Amino acid sequence: MVMNEDIWHLLGIVPTKDIAVIRQAYRTKLPDYHPERDPEGFKALRQAYDNAILYAQSTETVIDQPQAESEVKPNDPLSDEQIQANEICAAYQALLNDPNRCYKIDEWQKFIGSFYDYPMAVIDIVKWQLLEISYETTNISQSCVNLLAENLRWRQQLITQYPDQYEHYNNFLKYLEGGDFFDYTALPTTNKPIQNVTIEYVYNAKWIYWEQRSADLYAYLQQDTVIYLPDDKTLMLALSYWHCVAELENQAILDYALSAITQPDQAEHLIIEWKYIAANQYTLLNNKQQALQAWIDLYHSGHYVEKAESWIAGWCAYYASNYLPLLFVALNDSYCLEVDKSDNYLFTIPQFTPTTIARLAKIDPSEYSTEIADFINWALSTNWNYRQILSMLLLDDGSNRLLRLYRHAIMLRHGNETMLQQILDEQSDDPFEQFILTNLKRQAKQHLAWLSRLTPVKEFKAWLYDNNENLPIPTRFDPDENGDQFLYSRLFLDRFDHLPDIAILHLYKNLNYTHMEMYDWVVYFKFQNVYQLPSPPNDNTIFYNKNNYWQWYRECILALAIVNSPFKTAQYLQQHSNTFNLSNNNALKPIIEIFKNPKWQTSDELYSLINNDNKLINSMLISYPDSIESFIDEPNNVDFNDIEQKLAHSWHAKLKNGNRIYLMFLYKIVLNKPSQTKQLDQILKNFAGDDKALIKVATNLQKSGDLPYLNNFKQNASHHQPAQLIQSMIALLSQKYGICSETELEKLEELKDNTDNDLILRLCATLLLAQNNQKQAYLNSLSLPKNEWTQFWRWNGRTDLSGFAKQLFVSLIIIAYGKTFMDIYNQTPNIFSVLLTISYIFAGINIVFAIKRRLNDSYQGQKYFFSINTFLLIFLLYPCYQPSFTQLNRFGPPLE
Repeated sequence: MVMNEDIWHLLGIVPTKDIAVIRQAYRTKLPDYHPERDPEGFKALRQAYDNAILYAQSTETVIDQPQAESEVKPNDPLSDEQIQANEICAAYQALLNDPNRCYKIDEWQKFIGSFYDYPMAVIDIVKWQLLEISYETTNISQSCVNLLAENLRWRQQLITQYPDQYEHYNNFLKYLEGGDFFDYTALPTTNKPIQNVTIEYVYNAKWIYWEQRSADLYAYLQQDTVIYLPDDKTLMLALSYWHCVAELENQAILDYALSAITQPDQAEHLIIEWKYIAANQYTLLNNKQQALQAWIDLYHSGHYVEKAESWIAGWCAYYASNYLPLLFVALNDSYCLEVDKSDNYLFTIPQFTPTTIARLAKIDPSEYSTEIADFINWALSTNWNYRQILSMLLLDDGSNRLLRLYRHAIMLRHGNETMLQQILDEQSDDPFEQFILTNLKRQAKQHLAWLSRLTPVKEFKAWLYDNNENLPIPTRFDPDENGDQFLYSRLFLDRFDHLPDIAILHLYKNLNYTHMEMYDWVVYFKFQNVYQLPSPPNDNTIFYNKNNYWQWYRECILALAIVNSPFKTAQYLQQHSNTFNLSNNNALKPIIEIFKNPKWQTSDELYSLINNDNKLINSMLISYPDSIESFIDEPNNVDFNDIEQKLAHSWHAKLKNGNRIYLMFLYKIVLNKPSQTKQLDQILKNFAGDDKALIKVATNLQKSGDLPYLNNFKQNASHHQPAQLIQSMIALLSQKYGICSETELEKLEELKDNTDNDLILRLCATLLLAQNNQKQAYLNSLSLPKNEWTQFWRWNGRTDLSGFAKQLFVSLIIIAYGKTFMDIYNQTPNIFSVLLTISYIFAGINIVFAIKRRLNDSYQGQKYFFSINTFLLIFLLYPCYQPSFTQLNRFGPPLE
């Protein structure tokens, strides 16, 4: 009875014939009796398990009976088959426990070969015991056990042997098919514990890598432990990668990676993996220069490109933040079709990718200098307006490497073929700068191919340089005709280059300034005859010093910068007074010297220093903040209250020494309100002083009368005619309904736009145009009714000469037929005579109304207009034959 009790006690269950329960109990107890730590206990447990199985398979219950009644004695020998099965199990256990043999395939093959020494019945018994032993054994070789599984055909017979636990064991067999994670034969063959420690460490790390957070992996890998690392490349690669994922630095791993990279006959994909690990370890070990070079090399390999870009960007943000916007532009990788391999030319144009835009959009421009902030905003703008990056181009005198790289990035959009070629020729000893250059060169090649080979660009250039002055722009390039290929011409005109006169003439005749981009001011200067841009250096000059071409380009940019942002450019020149030392015959030199003057601080102070009598300067100050020129350029935006303030303050120093008659005109226009009469009177008296002629001018201006003093101008027509025009327009627009004719407006526009004219006179013309616009807007707001020639009885209507003639003809017909009827019926007065009298009255009134409507049609709001013209009617209705006023007046729109 002792032996029987030991069986169930060791298994930890009550006596049962349920084989599944016995097996589960055996598996549960196995960890407590490990064959290495407790071989005797394991042997006893195994014997108890075998006896329990025999009991479950027997038809008698002798094992449950008391020893005295049992037919089975404790010392009954085992069957020959069971003894042989136990021999196989013992041999298998010995193989698993032998550190010298347990992971060697040939030893396992020897073990499998020993099966031939046993009957098949024995193998059928022991095969499932071997499965269970394999399942319960830790740190076992998957590859070796899988060899055993294939020989014993576990998978094929599993469903019949373990129908209830099929999935459980099937998963184990699938696990075996995966093979060993590394070469177990590389482990030491003298010590099983060392083998176990290494395998357990590796598999734990592997499980944490796949199933847990990187922080858990870091905690596991960084703990102090001693393991044997076998010389297995697969294991070392995985272990190194896990260290990178956990962000755990390890000099030994770096050394191993560098050694692996240089190994001969190494597979390319493994070299890439080791380069990636080396780059990570350089980073973790804080070796920034080596790390940078490693990531750059990895980027150029074409592998881990996104990770390399991200790392390089992070390195740049931390160590070289001023390069970051430049780096993002350099990394732009716009996929462009070859220009000769696509009919859709749009796909051949290099452009910013969404990734580049997103990267730039995350940058805060306020954290950078003004020039770099301008670059960021320029890169993010839809049309890449060159005006946004003028300050950076001016700042680049060729001596600063960072600015030089930014210049190259800008030239991808605004550079001609020469400037793009300079990108290709550029080199740098700094690996990071060379990395940026390499990417800029890639894009420069795309742009050069686009400029030189794209069909629409070649066709546009052929038209632009054609010697036929009157050759119209092809419709496909004409923006006014919605030309479908205008985009290509516009992108070409974004790139500044020296254009011959014929090309400038073509632009002037066929495109408005807004469509010329970088050539708008070039064309303006040319045809206003105010400034000639310098010619580019010849090839010999460029050959000896390539920077000469950039200096020429930069000098042209300077002219464009002055007209686009004069005050901003002046601030730059004042801060960098040693730059742009132009020759004495350069027309820009006088204004640049003024800009460099250290005496001014504010825009008003600088404006006061500038001599506006220069025609070139007048043209270049259109964009100067709150300048007279800027108001002259935009008459539609004039605010008279603002003008009044500027006359009193910011413009006072500029205007005080001007022509006093013109100044009187100016103040009369600005202060032409009843509430300002006294103020105007005092200002005019101050200008007049003791000069009798000027006193008379002041008096007449106050009364809005004629100005006989203008006779003084008759000897100089260039002054007389503009002054007469200004005087008459002041008088006209002073009236409530005064409005200028188209001819008068054209004259004012011409006077305003001619930079040869006196600046104050031009300002007067601008303000009169603004007044006329206000009057026109007021009349439009009245919503006056439409005029027709048939409106015989409308006193406040209008009719043209044709309508007037028709009304007169109707009245004459009535009078003529009325005279005939009167001759017939004059002897017998009756109802007809009364009707005829009424008809005569109607005809007469119609003529009066027709005359009034005809006069209304010529009315511009002039003082005493109707009184004077009524008197002149005695001269054969002379006023009625005057030209019609072609615009809206107080009597409504003209006849259609």
